[in-house]
Amino acid sequence: MKRIHSKAALLRKRVKTVQGRAKFTGFLYLLGTIALLAVGAVVCPLSGTCLTTASGLLPVLQLVEEIKALFTGDITNVIKDGALLMKALILVLYIATLLALLINTCRSFGKLGWLFKRRASYANGFNRNMYAMDDLGKRFSGSLAALVIFYVFAYLFTDGEPKFTMYGYIALGAGLALHIFCGLLEGKVTLFTTGEKIEEEEREYGLFVFFLRNLVQIAAVGAIVYFFAPVSTFGTDLKEVLDKLVVVRDFAWLKSNITALIPFLVELVAWICMIVLIKHATAATEYNRDCLDGDGMKNFAVFAFFAALCFGAIALLPYLGVGVATGETAVLNTKALIATGVAFAAFLFDCIVRPRHRGGYDDLDVDAYFGESYETAKYNNTII
Repeated sequence: MKRIHSKAALLRKRVKTVQGRAKFTGFLYLLGTIALLAVGAVVCPLSGTCLTTASGLLPVLQLVEEIKALFTGDITNVIKDGALLMKALILVLYIATLLALLINTCRSFGKLGWLFKRRASYANGFNRNMYAMDDLGKRFSGSLAALVIFYVFAYLFTDGEPKFTMYGYIALGAGLALHIFCGLLEGKVTLFTTGEKIEEEEREYGLFVFFLRNLVQIAAVGAIVYFFAPVSTFGTDLKEVLDKLVVVRDFAWLKSNITALIPFLVELVAWICMIVLIKHATAATEYNRDCLDGDGMKNFAVFAFFAALCFGAIALLPYLGVGVATGETAVLNTKALIATGVAFAAFLFDCIVRPRHRGGYDDLDVDAYFGESYETAKYNNTII
């Protein structure tokens, strides 16, 4: 005869299962964060930058050599040459990225105590493992976003045509795969509330729609960078600005060329929007337990819309005579138009593709929805 388990035994088993999933996911996040630190220090995802050499020196060692080269001569030469300024900017960004990766790794180790707790606490109940897993996920996502953002801007700030290496594609693919896999596991870790009795709060919606949304977000960000970055003039324009304002110190040039700088400023806003899109696409925001009501769920749609406006403006401004030198003819920037279409399509997809409620209208808490009893709402004519 089949044994009948008590509710307490079933709850204990469920808590153990959820805590085990949180521990496993958090540990994967920890390993991923450590791996990203190693990737940032020893892997060369981009060829042709100041951090890569023909001798195959590791990026962190090449950083030391580049800093020595800057300090061997007169350090003031850096502010006398726009090319050196751009190289110094890449080195500063790389140092900041390595620091971010190191800090995230150290903070991840600080969460292991909570991650492997078994007993409940008075303030957090059985959820300490879940909270630790969430923090570890944020550390991993922060490291992944930092690496991607750095290499995008290293690409933009480097003269010539840097290319992604095989190691770069492997590292990026592995990082995104771990992000999606752990995000799906994280979304299945539920919250236990304590009151008169311990209850498990299940997700309102399934994970498939949010997985699809995140997949499209990653694809959209990758497509925009793939099509627009090779034709971007952001690095060239920034070098010219630094030449005029830092090297030559011709501040009158800025006043006389303010109209010509509009495309540069618009592209600056576009890349700021792209930073937000990259951070959202590589974060576990889409897999949060509050589903559509979670913090930051609207960020992608908002910034994808503004990015579409900026890329569209970059394509159309030359036809308005903005940013085109005298005697030159406006040329249609098809890559910017493609980026515009991708960003706008991603905005529409994010707005349209939403999960449907799994239950019927009878399952809804009507009194909570109206903020008053249903009968009172009918009497006050507040039902829409």
